[in-house]
Amino acid sequence: MKRRQFLEAAGALAAAGLGGMARAAGPAPYGLAAGKPYAGTHLKLLLPPASQFRAQQKRLDQFEALTGIKTTYSYVPYGQLLDKITTEAVGGSSEYDLFSFQDSWMASLVGYLNPLDASIAADKLDMGRYPEVFREACIVGGKTYGLPIRAHPQLLFYRKDLLGEVGAKVPASWSDMVATAGAIQNKSGISGVALDYVKGSGFQNLWLWFNCLWGHGSDLFDAAGQPRFNDAAGVAGTQAYVDVLLKDKVANPGSSQFNEYDMVNSMAQGKSAMIMVWWWTYSVLTGDRSRLKPEQVGFAPMVRFNGGKSPTLATLMPFGISKQSRHKAAAWEYLKWVSNPDLEVEIVCDKSDPQTSDIVATQTATYLNDKVNAVNHGLHRVALESLKGARILPKLTIWPEVASVLETTISEIVAVGKPVKPSLDDAAAQVARIARRSGRHRS
Repeated sequence: MKRRQFLEAAGALAAAGLGGMARAAGPAPYGLAAGKPYAGTHLKLLLPPASQFRAQQKRLDQFEALTGIKTTYSYVPYGQLLDKITTEAVGGSSEYDLFSFQDSWMASLVGYLNPLDASIAADKLDMGRYPEVFREACIVGGKTYGLPIRAHPQLLFYRKDLLGEVGAKVPASWSDMVATAGAIQNKSGISGVALDYVKGSGFQNLWLWFNCLWGHGSDLFDAAGQPRFNDAAGVAGTQAYVDVLLKDKVANPGSSQFNEYDMVNSMAQGKSAMIMVWWWTYSVLTGDRSRLKPEQVGFAPMVRFNGGKSPTLATLMPFGISKQSRHKAAAWEYLKWVSNPDLEVEIVCDKSDPQTSDIVATQTATYLNDKVNAVNHGLHRVALESLKGARILPKLTIWPEVASVLETTISEIVAVGKPVKPSLDDAAAQVARIARRSGRHRS
C-alpha cells in the first residue's frame, strides 16, 4: 500500500479498537463513505458455513467501528442454500440484504440480485485485482452481480511419503495420476486415489467430470446451443473419469458413494493416497482431525490433459446484494469492507483459532504475497498456477435442472454399471428437452 493509504487504514483500524491510537484524519479506508452516513443500519447475510466466513464474522466489529453498521451472519447448509435463496427471493422477502451464492447459480438469480457496476465505477473499485476467471464469474449479460469473496482453484493433494516409497514424481497429467495411484496401491495396499461419484450433494460429482470433458475437447453445448457432451470426445472424457474406478480399479471402492467430504476424509484418515479437489481441503488434511502429519501432505497444480494445456475448473462464491434489500447503500459499504485486501491477508495468515483458520483468497496480490505463502507453505503460489487457463461452469439459467440430469447420469454409470455412450445420449435428450421448455438456455 502507498504510505497515505497505509496511514489511513492504520487510523481506521485503530478506531476499531485495534491499537488504541486516535483515528488518522482524512478519507475512510477501502473507499468507505466518510462520516458514517449509514450508522445504525442492521444488515443480514445468508451464507453457508465456512471457516473463512467465521473469521470475517469475528472481525465485524472493525466494520461497525468504521461505518456504524451492524451485521449479522445467518448460516444454512450448502446443500440447502440455493433453495433458501430462491424461497426468500420468490417470496419477495427483504429479510436478507446480501447473499453468498455459487457462480453457476447466478444466471438463474439475476432477477433477484442488484447490479453493482454503477457502484464499482463510482467508487473506482479495482476489479483488476482479481484473476480474470473470478471477474468473469461475477458477470452475466454484461452486468456484475457480485464481488469475488470465496473461491476455489482445484489442486492435487498427495501423500508425500507414499509417492516416495514407489519413487514416483508428482503427477502432472491424468494418466500420470492413474499410473501413480496404481503403483502406490500395489505397494502399500492403500487406495491410490479417492473420487466422489455420488449424486445429491450439490452436483459435486461433476467437478472432475468437467476437467475430463474439456480435456478431451468436448463441452456441454455446441455453438448452436445443442448438447454435445455425448459426442465422441465427451464419451472419451467421461470414460476416462469413470474408468479410474471401474477399469483401472485404483480408486477407493467407496468412491461410488462418496461425496466431496467423504473423499477428503478418506485421505485424511489414511485410506487413500491422493485426491483432486478444491484447495480448502488443505486445512482438513493437516488439521487436528486428520491422521496425517502436515509433512505427509503435498499439493500440486491440478492434473491436466492435452500436454498440460487443458483448462481446470474454478468455482466462486460471490457476495451479492439482494434486489429486495431496503439497505442497498449500506450493503455496498459492507462489500467494500469485506473485499478489502488487508482483511483477506489477515484472515489467511491467522492460524490462532482452528475454527476460523482458512486459506481461501481471491485477489492476485494475496496469492503472490510472501508472508501469505510463508505461513501457508507456498499453497497460494501453487493455486495461482492451477488457475492458469481455468474456466468456470457455463452460465445457464437452467443450470440446476441440467446439473441434476448430469449428476444422476454419472452416478448411475458408476453405481449400476450403465454404459457410457447410451447414458450420455439419454442425458443429452433430457437436457435438450429442458432447454426447449425454457426457450433459452444461456444467460
